[in-house]
Amino acid sequence: MGRAACLFAVLLFIGNYAPMWAHDKTPESPKKAPDGVYAVLRESLQEKDVLPLKDGEVLIVNRHRYLKRADHEPPRFLVVRAAQDVALDLAGEPKAVKDGDEVVRIFLKLQPKAATALERLTSDRLGKQVAIVLGGEVVTMHKVRGVIKGGEVQISNCAVGAANYLLEQLKAHQENK
Repeated sequence: MGRAACLFAVLLFIGNYAPMWAHDKTPESPKKAPDGVYAVLRESLQEKDVLPLKDGEVLIVNRHRYLKRADHEPPRFLVVRAAQDVALDLAGEPKAVKDGDEVVRIFLKLQPKAATALERLTSDRLGKQVAIVLGGEVVTMHKVRGVIKGGEVQISNCAVGAANYLLEQLKAHQENK
């Protein structure tokens, strides 16, 4: 059989299909999930258990990078919407509560539009998981325990190390606005 005039390879880029010529050497890198809060639609320790992705969904991996080494957890595969449910649009600098050198709680105030989105998300997701993504990575996941109204948020019970990183990233995010 002769050579085909064109060969196409289809690569999965975080839930979006993108055509690529087979002879191209450097594929486009997957797009990172934008910073924000995401409803976790499905999650599993096995990627195959959350696939296939539906239109408008993406796969992200919680690698638990901010846990102490002794607390190593296996990666969790999460399916979320392609766009964040709540943008991290802060109305001021985040405030930290520390226990020694460790941040144990973070207080945030969101701009009105983000506050409304968070209220909607938390009312729709009571008892379910949400993930906070910064720099394309899952920084922390939380179970929604109550509806958050007014955009005043307290983030607590983060894995040790995650709260420090989250605080640093939120401050940098606020400075870069």
